[in-house]
Amino acid sequence: MYHIEDKDFIRGKVPMTKQEVRCISVAKLDLRKDSILIDVGAGSGSVGIEASNYNIDGKVYGIEVNVDGLEVIKQNLDKFKVRNYELVDGMAPDAIPDIRVDRMFVGGSRGNLGIILEWFLENSTPDSKIVINTITLESLSESMNNLERLGFNDIEVVNINVSKNKKIGGYNMMMGENPIYIISARRSN
Repeated sequence: MYHIEDKDFIRGKVPMTKQEVRCISVAKLDLRKDSILIDVGAGSGSVGIEASNYNIDGKVYGIEVNVDGLEVIKQNLDKFKVRNYELVDGMAPDAIPDIRVDRMFVGGSRGNLGIILEWFLENSTPDSKIVINTITLESLSESMNNLERLGFNDIEVVNINVSKNKKIGGYNMMMGENPIYIISARRSN
C-alpha cells in the first residue's frame, strides 16, 4: 500500500481530488483488502486509483461521464498499472454495474445525489460506508439532508483547509486552496 502524490497523476483539464484531501477521504472509506468501491464522478481517477492500493483483493468501479475525464483515467490506469479498476462510461446511478458494494466515494453527482444514495442503500452490504466530498455549502446541506432522510448512521463532516507555500523571491507565501467538506456515513442495517 502506498500513497500517490499529485505530481505523479496525469491530470489534463480534469478536476482532481488533491492529495491531502484524497488521503483523508481514502482513510474515511475504511477500505478492506476485499472492498468493492464505486467512485462516482471519478474525474482524473485519483481517489479510485489510490484506493486500489488498499483494496488489493477487491475492485474499484470508476463512474465518469466526461470524455476528457475518461481519457485521463485510462492514462492514469496505464501509468500506475492498476488491474483491479473498471472504468465505466456514464452517469450514476444508471451506469453503475448491477453489483453488491461495501464502499462508495462521491466526488461529483451532477445533481443526482439523492438517487445515488438510494442506489447505494439498495445495493450495498450491511457494513457499507460512503464518503462524499463537496466544496459548496449548498452541496454540504444537500448531502446532510439526504443522508439523514435515508437513515444513514455515524454521519461525520470534516472541513479541511489546505494552504501550500509558494516561493516569492526569498520568501514563502502560503496560498490557500478551496476548503473541502469530507462527509462520511455508514449504511443503516
